[in-house]
Amino acid sequence: MERRTIIRTSLAALVASCAVATITPAAPATAAPVLASSITLDRSGGFTGRHDTFVVTGATPNGRPALRMVSTRQFLRLRGSYQPKNPCCDRYVYELTVTYRNGFHKKVSTVQGTPGVPQILWDVIGEVERVGSES
Repeated sequence: MERRTIIRTSLAALVASCAVATITPAAPATAAPVLASSITLDRSGGFTGRHDTFVVTGATPNGRPALRMVSTRQFLRLRGSYQPKNPCCDRYVYELTVTYRNGFHKKVSTVQGTPGVPQILWDVIGEVERVGSES
């Protein structure tokens, strides 16, 4: 008799907790915190030997997505350099410098068309070129 009571009580508690779990809304997903305060992209080379600098800060219109990307673990784990075996001929060289709120700086460089570069780096470069102010 006692065993049946324990089983019924346990089963009732399980059903009740499942019901509460199904009607309780999930906590909203929060965006990654923005730890970066600025991004500077120096792009040089190409066929014409240009040199352009793009800057993104917290005041840059539509700059928060780029600042968020460089605050992710995926970006923070990047090596400092991704270079091709043969850097020859008419390609852009990208040098990215990120300043974080705590004063830490991260620099990453690569060359256009280099195989094996993590996609996050190309995503950041593209976003900074798109929204950054040219100086």
